[in-house]
Amino acid sequence: MTDENKKLRSKQLREKYSELGLSALTEQERLELLLSYSGCKDCESLAEELLSVYGSVNALADADPQLLMKETGINQQAAVLLRLIPTVSRTLYMERFRIHTLNSASAAKEYFSSYFIGAASEQLIMTAVNKRFRIEKTVSIAFGSADRAAASYRSIAELVIKSSCTVFFIAHNHTFGSSDPSDSDLLFTKNIIEEFSKLGAVLADHIIVGSNDAISLRESGLLPEFSQMLPDGYTIF
Repeated sequence: MTDENKKLRSKQLREKYSELGLSALTEQERLELLLSYSGCKDCESLAEELLSVYGSVNALADADPQLLMKETGINQQAAVLLRLIPTVSRTLYMERFRIHTLNSASAAKEYFSSYFIGAASEQLIMTAVNKRFRIEKTVSIAFGSADRAAASYRSIAELVIKSSCTVFFIAHNHTFGSSDPSDSDLLFTKNIIEEFSKLGAVLADHIIVGSNDAISLRESGLLPEFSQMLPDGYTIF
């Protein structure tokens, strides 16, 4: 395909998107259109090649940029652009939750699922809510799953002490796996419940976000006492 034909192809895709919307484009056309803004020369062939390896735009967006460049030979601009998809999506999605309350397990799962959109690695976070379960602050505690976060107990305690809130959520993500909690996740939750109790605070829930779903440990029943002793105003199921 000549340079002139490539320019014409890109123009046609932009016009198709402008007139008919994203749903009118095939998966390859969507990727091709995106790559046309990255300086790549043969976007059509590159899009076809990338999809043959990764299967979907979503999978590409979740890939590590450095690994993507090494495995496919795309330039840094294209790799960064692909990575921006989940990052920007997360930012826009999070805007919708600025005034949301986390007064149910379903609301908490939705909020934390949106928080971890585009996360490239596992992360442990903590959210403080007021008495009406309105979000006051969300803080990153540590990178790594809960079973590797023992060193973060002090940071968690300090946040509780400094906060004017008494109700908190803990959440972490399993970047490429199931949301099913490990034994270490359950033990970590038990320890946090005890620590919060000593500080006069309450752990409303521990949410684990997997690659395709999320689980509330309050709702799961895996920690019976935790499931039965609900904070006032918080519902499960």
